Amino acid sequence: MELMDRNIEILSADADHWIGMPDESELEQISFEVDSNGNEIFVNGERLFILKNEFDDSNQPNPLKRELIFVLGIYSIEEIQKLITLMGDDSLLVIIEPNLPLFSYSLQEKDLSFLQRPGAVLFADKISNLSRFLDKYLLTNAIFYVKTIKFYFTHMYREQDLQSSLAVVKIIKESVNYKTMLYGNSVEDSLIGFKNHMKNLKHLTRSKDVSLLKNIMRNVPAVVVAAGPSLNKNINHLHVLKDKVVIIAVDTIAQRLCDEGIIPDFICSVERGIETYTYFYEGKKYPVESTLVGPLVLYPNILEEFPGKLVIPMRENVGEFIWLKEVLGLGNDSSISIGLSCAHVAFGVAEHIGASPIILLGQDLAYGETVGETHAGGTIYDDKDLTSSMYSSFDLLETDGYYGGKVATTEIWNTFRTWFEMEITDKKLHVINSTEGGAKIAYTEQLSLEEVGKRYCHAKIRPMTELLQEISNYPLEKQQLKEIMREQYRHFLDIKLQFEKQQKQVRRVKINENSSEAELKEALKKIDRTEDFFLLVLDNWLMRHCLQPAMRTSVWNLYTIERVITASNVIKAQEVNLGFLDVAVYTLNEITSLLAETAESLGE
Repeated sequence: MELMDRNIEILSADADHWIGMPDESELEQISFEVDSNGNEIFVNGERLFILKNEFDDSNQPNPLKRELIFVLGIYSIEEIQKLITLMGDDSLLVIIEPNLPLFSYSLQEKDLSFLQRPGAVLFADKISNLSRFLDKYLLTNAIFYVKTIKFYFTHMYREQDLQSSLAVVKIIKESVNYKTMLYGNSVEDSLIGFKNHMKNLKHLTRSKDVSLLKNIMRNVPAVVVAAGPSLNKNINHLHVLKDKVVIIAVDTIAQRLCDEGIIPDFICSVERGIETYTYFYEGKKYPVESTLVGPLVLYPNILEEFPGKLVIPMRENVGEFIWLKEVLGLGNDSSISIGLSCAHVAFGVAEHIGASPIILLGQDLAYGETVGETHAGGTIYDDKDLTSSMYSSFDLLETDGYYGGKVATTEIWNTFRTWFEMEITDKKLHVINSTEGGAKIAYTEQLSLEEVGKRYCHAKIRPMTELLQEISNYPLEKQQLKEIMREQYRHFLDIKLQFEKQQKQVRRVKINENSSEAELKEALKKIDRTEDFFLLVLDNWLMRHCLQPAMRTSVWNLYTIERVITASNVIKAQEVNLGFLDVAVYTLNEITSLLAETAESLGE
């Protein structure tokens, strides 16, 4: 078998590899030559790269730790192979090759059998697609390695293409920040969300069936209205378009739109705290023509008191919602992309109903003309004392501006922007940014709202209220929900008993600095059984959601312990594992109690 055929066979055997296709124009500009010293020269347009295999001895992995190693460049096979011999057996390896012609050459000329190593993954595609790969990759157990990330740049990239190296590092750091934020900060926070889920479960019987909303407004323009400061200058033009587009508003701006006679078709929420209810719903009189869109995690009073129709979607790629969909028998189309903010919910609604183009308005994701200007007028954020207290602790960052140059932003707004960009590229959406200010959102077309109206908004559309009248609610009844929650209570009670047994086993382990090697090994054997419980958590979507902050921290701490059996290391492992088990037992107590209470309340 020829080398290239064998390499293709190796890559085809693992679906985790991400391989792009080079453009014909790219291939036409490249060639490979050999200089007088025998070095291969990669010619890409007007740029020349000397291809060498010189290992960077100053940047070696730690063989005693479990690391996530990102390697930039696949050509330097000898460097990669040496790196593999030095890294720990449990470490993960991600090879990133953003230069497709160079990957194509390596596929034909280099032996890529090292990719058969467990934990080795290849990304060979344009840098612009790296975020999409990482979004999928970090859904695996790789997320537990993010505190031990290491970068290794092969010779060409560290010596001759620093720009690509920096771009890759930036994208990886942004993706890691996004994923860790999405996974939540604490078990307590996750349990607050689950508590709201259980309190709101009864409202599913009132909600429109989200799967039936799929593509009901295909190719109809939709305006997603956020509350950024740039909205002040172009909100008036929305009056002209209000009967020709679907208007999807975030809760922050909904009251102002209504006050101006612009009735949103959808008002979108996502925050679980009482503040969202107090600021945006308590005492408000929204028209019944507006439909509330929000997940079950919302503060319960919001769903109780909203006068219009309800649309309660499941959430894509979030364990709590995946669990709920499975136990309720709901299909994938009951989920929408929700992300991290109410603006993401609004965008997910537009995408789900098939709207196109999706027009962003007030989506600044940056400060206005001054750092104190965070939102449009006519919102709760007109209270400067409130704004100052909320944003004073945020570190200022800079990002590319809508009109070029740099604008001031924050890390969380940057994370929101990253979500939009990944969603647009992943779903191949036609998105127009008509914010006319703030941060530049990649992969969007920038047009004024007036120009959008001329190009895309020519006729009146059928009112959304009429369409929703024809959409059925979820096919769920309270008695059915009651029986399902009772069954889940029994299931999680059994799991809790298993965790309690392991908790006692680990707590009983007694070792000290004078313990023999045999005693240490026996102790570590009992402690390491906790890894089976990590897997048990990963196999259950609700436990994964509620316990992932604690498990992530525990695994991070375990991975920083060198894999050498000493009394100190075994004691550290015992402390970390026992800490996780204590939190897990507490969490399972809360879950079982809430399931029992919910089943009881559904019988009322």
